[in-house]
Amino acid sequence: MVFGGIVDALEDKSILISGSTGFLAKIFVEKVLRIQPKVKRLYLLVRASDTKSADKRLQNEVPRFESHRCQHG
Repeated sequence: MVFGGIVDALEDKSILISGSTGFLAKIFVEKVLRIQPKVKRLYLLVRASDTKSADKRLQNEVPRFESHRCQHG
């Protein structure tokens, strides 16, 4: 199956991903970063009671992709 159109459509786009600590979202993030490294930004929505616990949850539940830049804060 050819994904050329989808890959090209994601170039230089910002994407909001809700439920980013879930199984499918983790797979989607990895796939997007692997097939389209020129995506502008990925916004990962993490549910938590405050900023500190959201940051902790992000660190513990969303894998780091060492070959890609990761920013949070």
